[in-house]
Amino acid sequence: MKVLLFDPSAGASGDMIMASLLDLGADVDVVRRAVESVGCTLEVSRQVKSHIMACRARVISDRRYQSLEEAKSILQGSSLRGKALEDALVTLRTLAEAEGQVHGVAAQQVRFHEIGALDALADIAGSSAARHSLSVEHVFSRPVSVGGGYVPSAHGLLAVPGPAALEILRSHEIPWKGGPVEEELLTPTGAALLATLVDEFVPDFPLIRAEKVGYGAGKRELVLPNVLRAIAAETLPAKAGPNHGEHGNRIVQLETNVDDVTGEVLGHLIDKLMQAGALDVSILPALMKKGRAGSVIRAIAGAEGTEVLAKVMIRETGSLGVRVFPSIHRLVAEREQRDVQVEICGRIYQAQVKVSRMDGELLSVKPEYEDCKKIADETDQPLRMVIKKVEEAGWQAANP
Repeated sequence: MKVLLFDPSAGASGDMIMASLLDLGADVDVVRRAVESVGCTLEVSRQVKSHIMACRARVISDRRYQSLEEAKSILQGSSLRGKALEDALVTLRTLAEAEGQVHGVAAQQVRFHEIGALDALADIAGSSAARHSLSVEHVFSRPVSVGGGYVPSAHGLLAVPGPAALEILRSHEIPWKGGPVEEELLTPTGAALLATLVDEFVPDFPLIRAEKVGYGAGKRELVLPNVLRAIAAETLPAKAGPNHGEHGNRIVQLETNVDDVTGEVLGHLIDKLMQAGALDVSILPALMKKGRAGSVIRAIAGAEGTEVLAKVMIRETGSLGVRVFPSIHRLVAEREQRDVQVEICGRIYQAQVKVSRMDGELLSVKPEYEDCKKIADETDQPLRMVIKKVEEAGWQAANP
C-alpha cells in the first residue's frame, strides 16, 4: 500500500504542510491554482534549515476573512474539487469549532483573529490540493511536538500550545508532546490540517519502505531543524521486517501465579482464555511461598488482546495482578490442513491432518484426533494404530 507519513518532530503549520508535500512531489501547478483561486499568491523556493535543504511555500496576501460563512464561500468558489474541497471545508470547520469552543460561542458566530488572514485559508486550500495530487492510499502521522513557553496574541500572552490548537488536539484525540524548544511549534491551522488529512496517528514509524522524503520549511530559525518531514512510502507485511524472519510475528505473554485455585477452575480458565482470543495457554505447577503448592498461568496473544485476557485471568482466579511481557518474537511455521484417505479393515476412511513447513521444508504431520477416534470407534481398532496409519498417509500426501 502506498502511504504518506508526517513526522512533526518540529511541529506543523499550514505552510509547512503544504511545502513538505510540494517537496515530496505534489503537483505545483494544481497547488498554485488552489492558492491563487482564494485570492493569494504563492512563492515556492528552496531554503537551508540547519543544514537540511527544504521547500519554503510562502503565501502572500493582505486580505482577511471575518466569518465562517465568508471563508466557506471563498473555498467553494476556488479551484478545489471533490475530496480536496471536502477536506478544505472540514479543516475550516475544525478551526471554527475550536475557536468557538475557546470563546464560548457557536462556530457560525466566531470572529477570526489569529487565523483570519486569508493566507491561512490559502494554506488550507494549497495543502488539501497537494495531498490529493499525490497517489497515496493512507496517511500516517507520528505524535506532534508542540513546543513550549508563551506566545503573544491579540489577547496577551498565551501558553503553548495555544487555546485553539489545544482544543483541536483534544477534540480529535491527536497525540502530542511538549518541547523540544520553548517556542510555538504547532499552529491552529497546522493542527486542523493534521486532524483532517491524517488517517491514523502512530507512536512510532510503521514498517515501511521509504520511496521519497520531503521537507517543508518553517518561517523561524530554531536550535533544531525547523522543518516538517513527509515520507512517501510503501508499507511492508510484518514478516518482512528486520529480525522477524520470514515466518515470525510479535506477541505478548501474560502470566500470573495462584495458590488457591482448584483444577476444575483452571480447566475452565483455559477454555475462557482460548475463547477470548489467546493463541495458547499453559498452566505449570509451582512451589509458592511458605511451601504452598500453586500454579503459574501463562497465555500468549496478539498485543491487542492484552487487556481482555488479563481481565479474564483476574476475574476467574481472583489474582490481584497479571504480568505482561511485551513484544515477544515468535517463530511460526507455515500450517495447512489436508484431507487424506486410509484403508482400515477393508474400508476407506477420510481424516484430516495438520501439515507444518518452514522455508519449504516439511517439518511435521499431525493427525486430527477427533477424526482418528471416530475411525477407531467404527472399526474397533486401537486408536494408536489408526493415528499411525493416518500420519503415514499424511506424510505421503504432503511430500509426494
